[in-house]
Amino acid sequence: MTVCIIYSGHLRTWEQCKGNHAERLIPAPAHVVHYNETTHDLTPYGREEWLHYYRGNEYAETESQPENTLSMWRGMWNAWKLAPPGFDCYVRNRYDIVFDRVINFEDYPMTPDRVYIPDCNDYRGGVNDQFAFGSYAAMEKYYSVFLHHKTHFDAGKPFHTESYHRYTLDMLGVKIVRIPAINTIIRG
Repeated sequence: MTVCIIYSGHLRTWEQCKGNHAERLIPAPAHVVHYNETTHDLTPYGREEWLHYYRGNEYAETESQPENTLSMWRGMWNAWKLAPPGFDCYVRNRYDIVFDRVINFEDYPMTPDRVYIPDCNDYRGGVNDQFAFGSYAAMEKYYSVFLHHKTHFDAGKPFHTESYHRYTLDMLGVKIVRIPAINTIIRG
């Protein structure tokens, strides 16, 4: 099985986490995409581009801040566009997380309608947005939350990061399959 790992976001604790990734994500990647503050411009969105998302937000403003979420989704989408087709498995990963066990991608069938997500870090009925994997077709849909967030907001759904990820996957007919693994963010 050939694997492409797609990293996006801020490096933060990458030096502490990368050994864990090498030991626990197998088989080793055939290709790695890096999209971070040293390789790309991660300038946040301007206030006029996200302020309207606070309208009708039933959650506290400290949760799912649109300026951070939109920047994250844009970075994820831009990183995705750098991933070439042709690998068996595509992995969304953050630089600042660690895993509690080995995840062997060969244990999971890569179909166009399944995304594998750890059984943790779901909030407000959404899905973990820190780590996921699947086929090229499935992961393209996973990353497309950046293209569909306006649809969810216009439908009256409160702006919330993990919830919008679930809405996108449901809308595009992608089955969410839980894996028995836990990832934890390591703060520096």
